[in-house]
Amino acid sequence: MSVAPALIATLIARDVRRGYAGGGAGLVCGFFLLAVVLFPFAIGPDRTVLMLVGAGAIWVAALLAALLPVERLVAPDAESGWFDQIRVHGLSLPLVMALRIVAHWIAFAPPLMTAALVAGGLFGLEAGALVRVEAGLLLGTPGLAALAVATGALTAG
Repeated sequence: MSVAPALIATLIARDVRRGYAGGGAGLVCGFFLLAVVLFPFAIGPDRTVLMLVGAGAIWVAALLAALLPVERLVAPDAESGWFDQIRVHGLSLPLVMALRIVAHWIAFAPPLMTAALVAGGLFGLEAGALVRVEAGLLLGTPGLAALAVATGALTAG
């Protein structure tokens, strides 16, 4: 069964709106920056050490920030019966979950990557290292989005 592109766009737009509702992007960015700002307190103020571990700290904060909205990704729709209605209309749940991954990525990755520029400056990363971190986030955040949606589906039951 083929799915109309308009329906795909509608489902993605719905989930992106839900991702931004209630300050979702601000919450993700705020949490990300808070985790990055607190990281030097754990390892010390040595600038050389901060430059060495900065990229890893950004990735850890990105993982935690991606998992922050887990309870809002799947559970509300599972509780309201929305997935049952989708099945009644003939859409496959794997397709809906794939679209949800895309929507979650659109909602959290661009603000997170913007905040990562600030975080790189806080850690004193050189321009080349910051470009590599941003490229890595561009390639890796779809996997983080998939992990978040899968975790949300598991916690929703």
